[in-house]
Amino acid sequence: MTYAIPVHVALIDETGQIAAADLQECAGALNEQVQADFAPVWKVAATVGVYSSKSGGTWQIQIQTQLDQPGALGYHTDSSNQPISYIEFTDSWRQTCSHELLEMLADPWGNRMHAARLPDALASDYAQFGLPHQYTRVHYLLEVCDPCEDTSYEVGGLALSDFLLPAWYRTAPIASNAYTHAGGCTSAREVADGGYVSFSNASGEWFQAFNQSGSLQVQDLGQFNDDEHGSLREFADTKAREHRAAHAGT
Repeated sequence: MTYAIPVHVALIDETGQIAAADLQECAGALNEQVQADFAPVWKVAATVGVYSSKSGGTWQIQIQTQLDQPGALGYHTDSSNQPISYIEFTDSWRQTCSHELLEMLADPWGNRMHAARLPDALASDYAQFGLPHQYTRVHYLLEVCDPCEDTSYEVGGLALSDFLLPAWYRTAPIASNAYTHAGGCTSAREVADGGYVSFSNASGEWFQAFNQSGSLQVQDLGQFNDDEHGSLREFADTKAREHRAAHAGT
């Protein structure tokens, strides 16, 4: 976590195709989103600035023409113990920057989890997930934009990513009915249309649930192997891309 020590994130265009004014506009919107919306609820501290090249000591968001992960618009990892995000230059590059930045701030190393019950839509199938009853808690990988990733909201005139609020993990409803910042999810542990979530049971078996047109599709990922995947996040991201590639157009 980044409670006490603020981090600085370098926004870098490696494509040479983005106007300097557009990069500055994006950095300004990301700063506003983090400081006004995200930091107060997730207890982080960060600023974003535009850089022309890699800068030592900063976390980074690198915008590239094409990523080395097929099917990914963006992903985040760490290099030499510094968190880093890679963004493919598409029409939605600004929203993808927001998505990866917020998830990088919430979980820099890709292994943070939070215990809560299954999504309500899956509770009756608890035995499928190796649980003794529907009230047993599972461990969610803390990817704060994935369950609502198709939802955006405007910051500084730009469409940026919606994100979970801590209340999303609650069992009982809350009076304000606010579970994501922009309302992409309207109940606790909901996976909005176009989103997904990753979770494990007490035996370390991992699952993912994808909302496609209002219906949850579940895949069993098996055990996490840290020799094959460096972090839980990399493991989950890889499996999510494989699932979406296999189900594209269905």
